Amino acid sequence: MSIYERFGNTREQIEKHNEAARSFIEKKSIIKATEEIEKSKNLLIELKNIARSHDEPEPTVSRLTSELEYLAIKIDELLSKREAGKKEGGNIAFKCNWNDKFYKEPCSLKAYEFNIHEGRAWCSSPLSKCREFIGEPTLDKHPCYESIALKEMYFGAGWDHTKDRVQPRHIHSAKVSRLAILTSRPPEAEEKDRLIIGCLYIKSVQDDHNEETKIYGDRTRSFEIDYNKIKVKFWDYYKNEGAEDLILWASGLFRYVSDGTVFSILKGIVKQYEHNGLDITKIDELIRHYEVLINKK
Repeated sequence: MSIYERFGNTREQIEKHNEAARSFIEKKSIIKATEEIEKSKNLLIELKNIARSHDEPEPTVSRLTSELEYLAIKIDELLSKREAGKKEGGNIAFKCNWNDKFYKEPCSLKAYEFNIHEGRAWCSSPLSKCREFIGEPTLDKHPCYESIALKEMYFGAGWDHTKDRVQPRHIHSAKVSRLAILTSRPPEAEEKDRLIIGCLYIKSVQDDHNEETKIYGDRTRSFEIDYNKIKVKFWDYYKNEGAEDLILWASGLFRYVSDGTVFSILKGIVKQYEHNGLDITKIDELIRHYEVLINKK
């Protein structure tokens, strides 16, 4: 089979799975739609590799990538509607790209290439200049959220990068004095093994119309987790509403999390900290804080 035939066959398979995903999304069948999207994602990686062998840009790859991102956004919208009850708590969880510098500086080339391979939107964007970044990242000047997340205790809602638009995302229900939980999936790990890498105690929420929502953590109450030592898995605690067996985080950068789930996560972190002889003072204070919040309901 020639390279052109391989390209055509792979493209047709992707289009078939994308169409099936659209149909399942219309029926609000999230699990089946997700299965089709995962098949498309794997085939799209293969298609990109074939296109590179042409040694020229391939518009078909860009089109299918945009289609896949659009479908993932639609699944996120369905999940978000089912999460309505969780918004009341004001807690959020972020999906962070992998950073092997403990989220305090730009990642290594190896981590960058992993994020590119995984199709991470900002890493893959021509607007991203992280490989050219010089100096120490700060709140005012940084190549990505991940390069300062646990240095500045800060994260943002991100931007939608689709074929027709680039626009800011907004978090309408994040609250001060609640937690923003940072999560990430290391290379070689499956989605079910997504780790919690830090927790920001929300000090302020900045939400300008023309920019993405920005979350600033209180440095005295926020904390980082050494992901090489402490393995707290996000999906051991968080469940998708209406599809509890579904382990999925599609295109969106954030999820709403209930007070009860945050409380359970903090208890799980304390358990591992105690087992490793680490200081639990800060986390213990947060547990007491959430006990008060839950008892008020």
